[in-house]
Amino acid sequence: MSTRLADWPSVTDTFLDVDGRQVRVLEAAGRRRSSRAPQLLVHGLGGSSVTWIEVIEGLAEYGPVVAVDLPGFGRTPVTDDDPLTIRGYVDFVLAVADSLGWDSFTLHGNSMGGLIGTLLAAYHPERIDSLVLVSPGLPPRTPLGFLNPSRATIEGMLPIAISSLTALALGLVGLAGPALDERRNRALLKLIFPDPDGVDPAVLDLMAADFAEDIEGVDRRRALLAATCSISTMWADPRRSWRAVRKVQAPTLVLGGTQDALVPARVLRSVLAARPDWEGHVLDDRRHALMLEDPESYLRLFDAWHESAAAA
Repeated sequence: MSTRLADWPSVTDTFLDVDGRQVRVLEAAGRRRSSRAPQLLVHGLGGSSVTWIEVIEGLAEYGPVVAVDLPGFGRTPVTDDDPLTIRGYVDFVLAVADSLGWDSFTLHGNSMGGLIGTLLAAYHPERIDSLVLVSPGLPPRTPLGFLNPSRATIEGMLPIAISSLTALALGLVGLAGPALDERRNRALLKLIFPDPDGVDPAVLDLMAADFAEDIEGVDRRRALLAATCSISTMWADPRRSWRAVRKVQAPTLVLGGTQDALVPARVLRSVLAARPDWEGHVLDDRRHALMLEDPESYLRLFDAWHESAAAA
């Protein structure tokens, strides 16, 4: 079933057949008849295609856009054979592109999606025309980087940790309630938005809909645990991720923020120091998902970069 989104009339919420599996996507046709530069958008851990909703129509100025739900997230089911690892998701994204008939494409990846995109671009360079990494889930260059968390990490994660531990303790004695859930949800939203009360309700409704019901075949718990384990393994030995950074051939734009609690600004600056040929913007007071928090800046920076890359 396909549905036009009322608040984003050029975006269709639909399903794509990928090797016999029904994969949920948000898609928009390209607006320029002369342009056939497809773009595939990959979300982060625990997210869905909805995290891209505020920029899909703008990106469609450059060609067709598809944002995909990875298996186990959003509305895409898992199968018994799914590894639900970063490497498995790389293969899945390639299968989605094959089902769309795209030999090559621009990949936008946020958080875990940025890690997936980096590996895909490194080891399948013929498939990636250009790469946009939004707070990509790349590890510090050495595990010692975890011993010195940034101020943004402490300020962002501490309320979540406290509310989660409180919920666990009160839950054991039967006292946890909706107020505590609300506090934890607000803390999670503040990883993306500085003021959760100012977020467009239509965006929140779309995000909530992916979690408000049990969707057949979608095993979020299994996907979260398996993907987190896979990321942790890669972060424990950062060498493969950093080899991938060095191998990427495609023109690359890196976007992030100084208030990102999950991917510290210093990690992004290390990436840009290792790849001075990449363009990067670490924006003051921005958080983990620029395309949701500040879609105007996202599109403005992408537009300028895209035009300069085309001119080069």
